[in-house]
Amino acid sequence: MIEYLEGYIRTLKGEDPAIYETFNRIYEVGCSQGSLKVTGGLEERFDKNFVESVKEQEIIRVYNRWTGEGALFNSFRLKKPVMDRGSAKKILRELLRDDALCDFCMPELYTPEDDFGRVRGQHSITASNIAKYDAWSGLLIFRKHNPLDFSFEELSDYLSTASKWFKMAEKSSGFRFPFIVWNCMPRAGASQIHGHMQLLLGERPYGKVSFLEEVSRRYLKTYGSSYHDDVFRVHSAIGLGAEYGGLSVYASITPVKEREINITFKSEFDRDSELQRCLFKILRCLIDEARVHSFNLSMHPFNRDMNIPGIIRIVDRGNIASKSSDIGGMELFGSAVIGSDPYIIFDRIKGVLDA
Repeated sequence: MIEYLEGYIRTLKGEDPAIYETFNRIYEVGCSQGSLKVTGGLEERFDKNFVESVKEQEIIRVYNRWTGEGALFNSFRLKKPVMDRGSAKKILRELLRDDALCDFCMPELYTPEDDFGRVRGQHSITASNIAKYDAWSGLLIFRKHNPLDFSFEELSDYLSTASKWFKMAEKSSGFRFPFIVWNCMPRAGASQIHGHMQLLLGERPYGKVSFLEEVSRRYLKTYGSSYHDDVFRVHSAIGLGAEYGGLSVYASITPVKEREINITFKSEFDRDSELQRCLFKILRCLIDEARVHSFNLSMHPFNRDMNIPGIIRIVDRGNIASKSSDIGGMELFGSAVIGSDPYIIFDRIKGVLDA
């Protein structure tokens, strides 16, 4: 449990001083108590157990000294009830029922194509983004309307088709920094329910990727080791990381939002069946077991000219039945406020990876 993180770190100090030192040169962890006084009106409104539980709240703070990323875990928030599955299923059915009105169900009729045409896969097809993120901004549109319904074969096809689009776009533009974004469902920023990914090709690495590369360079110069390898090593040491083939998988202790899972790799994403299988297992675990219906996924493909591995990041965007946003001023301008325990989701993911 994340509540015991300080204890795990103290154990490292005695059992593996080298990992303990590595942890502390990357992360700063603190714990403090927040307290409040419950007034008479609140005591009448809520039951006694709830009132007692809110009086003392433990806050776990995690800060990455190199990236500036921070997360706040509140013991009270971690114990909140999970989403009403009935409400979520009802909203999901309502979102998926309007496929007859969906432009992406007939992409060759209702979507533009790139100057070099379309790339057609067995389970997907590309289009040009009508409202472009960047000069080279395409769409990978799934054949299936439901973005949560995909097999391993279909996911593999999505990645293969995306890779072909990048090769054609690079040939046309000379740009060589690809980036994939999958915003699943409107809560995650999707303008269409129908399954699709954003394909971006930049003249230079996008801002956050470029920043990570600079962090990696400074870290290597300072310590003579890989920043990303060390981040994975310390996550593994505290029970939040595992290897899958040649891949590194971990649940971040400074997540940008709920249940952030990271995969780092040094291979061609369209040819590496282990990577594809790993990604498929994680996504299906999130969707089928953790009941994640809306998520953001990004992939920075491995680039031999850069000083960082390929990186996949996945975050849960919360209950699709909720009318409130999961991101507020703290996430935008302060530190991420997290209401899920990374140990709980990682236990599930490790289970499916080990199976």
